[in-house]
Amino acid sequence: MEKLVIERNREDFYRLQINDTNDYIEFDLTDISLPERVMNAADNIAKMDIDYQREKEEITKNVTNEEEKVKKLIQLEKEKSLAMRKEFDSFLGEGSCQKIFGNANYYGMYLQLFEALEPHFKKMEIKLKKGKEKLAKKYLNNDSDVI
Repeated sequence: MEKLVIERNREDFYRLQINDTNDYIEFDLTDISLPERVMNAADNIAKMDIDYQREKEEITKNVTNEEEKVKKLIQLEKEKSLAMRKEFDSFLGEGSCQKIFGNANYYGMYLQLFEALEPHFKKMEIKLKKGKEKLAKKYLNNDSDVI
């Protein structure tokens, strides 16, 4: 049986160590959908945070029974944390949050993760630009008679 082998340049990937057990997440810088996935996730995360803060304030203001208030706040944080986990996995890769956080789940950790990733997004953009330039040089023909 023949085997299909597609070689990829290591420079096409941005590799990020995410824990002390040498787990990594990789961003394929040649994947045209990567920037869109990151931007969509950032928008969704911002919306989720606004919703979370609004709902938290409503519960705090409107629920008078302290025991019920605590239960509702815990349930809200659990739901929003799971939604954040899913959103981060949408662009980091399935199971990435499990590798990063394990079974821990609290709302603030996702906002900290996004802040920690921001400098890496900037580095990826730089590598992405270099990759595009490299591809353009390789595949674009500079002959003026070619349309």
